[in-house]
Amino acid sequence: MSTTNIRNLYPFKRVKISKITINSQGSFTVLNIEPDKRFLPLCSCCHKPVKKIHSHHSRDLHDLPLAGSRVIICYHYRILHCPECGFKVEYHDFVAPYSRVTNRFAYFIFQLCQKMTIKDVAEFCGLHWHQVKRIDKTELYRRFAKVPLRKVSILCVDEISIKKRHNYLTVVADYLSGQVIKVLEKRDYSAIANYLKTIPLNTRKRINAVAMDMWDPYIKAFKKYLPHADIVFDLFHVVAAFSRVIDKIRSDQYREADTRSRKIMKRSRFLLLKNPENLKDDEKPRLKAILKNNELLSSTYILKDYLKRLWQYRYPKSAQKFLDYWCSLATETGCLELTKFAKMLKRHSYGIIAHCKYPIHTGKLEGINNKIKVIKRKAYGYHDTEYFALKIIQATTN
Repeated sequence: MSTTNIRNLYPFKRVKISKITINSQGSFTVLNIEPDKRFLPLCSCCHKPVKKIHSHHSRDLHDLPLAGSRVIICYHYRILHCPECGFKVEYHDFVAPYSRVTNRFAYFIFQLCQKMTIKDVAEFCGLHWHQVKRIDKTELYRRFAKVPLRKVSILCVDEISIKKRHNYLTVVADYLSGQVIKVLEKRDYSAIANYLKTIPLNTRKRINAVAMDMWDPYIKAFKKYLPHADIVFDLFHVVAAFSRVIDKIRSDQYREADTRSRKIMKRSRFLLLKNPENLKDDEKPRLKAILKNNELLSSTYILKDYLKRLWQYRYPKSAQKFLDYWCSLATETGCLELTKFAKMLKRHSYGIIAHCKYPIHTGKLEGINNKIKVIKRKAYGYHDTEYFALKIIQATTN
């Protein structure tokens, strides 16, 4: 006949179980655990044996449930007078100093928080949601506060809106693996510059390229702290910027048009912004009539399709030649908005031409942004930005 020892379920070192109490319904279990006096206590700071004991204390710890019964450990411990560290609590490997839960229960909560909301985990474990959040955040910080950059050679940077009124986070990710490396609270120069300064110089030298949009604070920071890395502007953000130009031209032309032309142009915003292959059958003749009626809109629409061809080039000289040609066409229209956009493209030509060497984009970050939105919706928003940032890094870690 085999026998089972309760200590197999509680393999805690340097302590002994002195008493077990279970209520009549079997829903609540209390274990009294005391230090094993055969061993000298260890300092929680230096982990060295200490002979001098200052005082005795006890506190209740939550532990993993046992057969549907909530388990509370009445933990008796000592305050030590360590000759090196001063007054410190006794060290045990199953509980962190001053914690109210065992280490294994904390890890259990951390795992649940990956799949459930904090409120649901708190109700399931019988804890306050503040305590669940603190446990989860502590473990997240321990694991993801510093993401190693040893294998990172290409970065991508983008922002995501977290609240109304232009509240943004800057997301920095490893382009090749898709893992978020850092989440910054703002999208200004100081935020990205302060982060880049924390990266060791030899690690920075290994970064060869950065994909981003044409946001001047990003450009300025990366040029200063990663001067050797190629800055690459992706197609999506450049075309999005040109879409705003198209919309401005359409609005100006609509205001200047006569009654007949206004009727043709009315509600044409999305027709002009759509790609030809995405047009519905009933939209194609309407777009054709709009372009036939307005020469400037027709030229602008053609320039939009021409602009996308720029990212098909693989040789820098050919790409530069096409860029100069496109800018000359835009300037010849005489439209102020197109001329301004052409000048802007010339100023940022280095990042567009760099696409020939590094055909990268921020598309991976757009996918990550969808994950971030799911995390935010799941929790109905986050007041603690640091916690939110850690959850983002966790969600993208393989």
